[in-house]
Amino acid sequence: MLPSRYICALLLTFLCLHGKTLLASVKLSGTIKNRISDSIRISYNDNRLVYAPRSFTAVLDKKNRFSLTFPVPESGYVQAELKHGNRYSELLLREGDSLVLTADVDHFDSSVHYEGRGSAVQNFVVLHIIARGRMNQYALRIKNHMPQEPPAFLKSIAQEKQDELTFLEQNKKGLPVSFIKYWESFYTYYNYFFVQQYPQLHEMVRLRRYTDTIPEENYVVLQDMPHAFDDNMLQVPSYLLYLSGIFESGLKAAGYAHPVTVPENARLFLDSVNTLAYTELPSKSGEYFVAQSLYARIKRQAIENTRAEFAAFKKRWPQSEYEPLLSKQVATAERLQPGQPAPDLAVTTADGRHLKLSDLKGKVVYLGFWAAWCKQCVGEMRSEQKVKDILKNKPVEFVYVSIDEDSVAAGKLMQQLKITGSFCWTQGGWYSPEVGMYGVQSLPAYFLIDRDGNFALQNPPTPAQSTELIVAISKLY
Repeated sequence: MLPSRYICALLLTFLCLHGKTLLASVKLSGTIKNRISDSIRISYNDNRLVYAPRSFTAVLDKKNRFSLTFPVPESGYVQAELKHGNRYSELLLREGDSLVLTADVDHFDSSVHYEGRGSAVQNFVVLHIIARGRMNQYALRIKNHMPQEPPAFLKSIAQEKQDELTFLEQNKKGLPVSFIKYWESFYTYYNYFFVQQYPQLHEMVRLRRYTDTIPEENYVVLQDMPHAFDDNMLQVPSYLLYLSGIFESGLKAAGYAHPVTVPENARLFLDSVNTLAYTELPSKSGEYFVAQSLYARIKRQAIENTRAEFAAFKKRWPQSEYEPLLSKQVATAERLQPGQPAPDLAVTTADGRHLKLSDLKGKVVYLGFWAAWCKQCVGEMRSEQKVKDILKNKPVEFVYVSIDEDSVAAGKLMQQLKITGSFCWTQGGWYSPEVGMYGVQSLPAYFLIDRDGNFALQNPPTPAQSTELIVAISKLY
């Protein structure tokens, strides 16, 4: 991210977060010995629906000192990252913290130490990093147990959680009660979430391929899944994960395991999930659940369904903090509907040409957003060559738009793959105008554009769906 973007993000975040004026803040100052950069950066995600990082930077003076004051949400703990050069640490910040950091780059993890208000929590987190790793590494440990059969899996993850609670018990002196509850809840809900994921992930590990056909015996792990709903837990990231799958996994365990085989059944299944959310969840948890579910589906489902669901959401939560983001997503979905004109890209190709989408009118365009670090993108680009071979000499253009910040690495990969097509670069990565115009939220992202420059399909086939893709393109020329 460019320095100007840091400045803009800082100003915007001070003015508004979740649509509310924020007065809560954290103070962080300190000294970095043997520095390898001229600054430190603090970043965290401030949005429950999407990854929307906020970053704050402080420059070190000649004595390697820095001082930074930045806003945080007004309640609960915020999982944040501290970065200095290629050194990282983790924090759990809360409004009112006033911290003084000392660290030595030469032995960074073991030297990080805090003084001041909130320091007991941060020093506990540092100790945890040294002894057990960063908090999100817990997910990797749980995934290692996925190959086990249900009884062994449940026993193993229960022990993983107990190990974390034992570490807490051994090192909880001086920690506030609110933090102890947060820490316990973080691992409790992470276990619940991975129990929900187990039926499918276990089968995929067993088969070594993707599948949505799940044996009934895999669902036995869900028999004792509690409905532990609590609006006060919305500050805990793993609670949000748990919420997102609680009703879907429960319905599947009750026998509705294959709703997607028939479109009508899939809609009935979704309606059942939404009904449970509206009736069983407390208000704030229900608001989040419905918002995240709708946000994830807006661009994939029929627009009339989106309009109806969004209207019901606004009626139930007329002052929702999620409404602006949902409104923007709905507007994007409207723009991307079949028959609507595709935004006119203006990008630079790998061979130095200036390419505009409007220059390609008269051709069918298969447009893909990708990045060199996206393994799925690279794999699908390889499989796309089969489609090109069949459609050669046809009026079809394959355009690849890279969002890589490191265009050199992306260019080398492109040459290694020897894939034909127009390779283009954006400026700004995820924040580039092209990503915004096309509403890209994840990679890879594909768009099929007809010879008049209009979107042809709402959900075009991927390169891996080669037969479907060939048929879809062939209908357009």
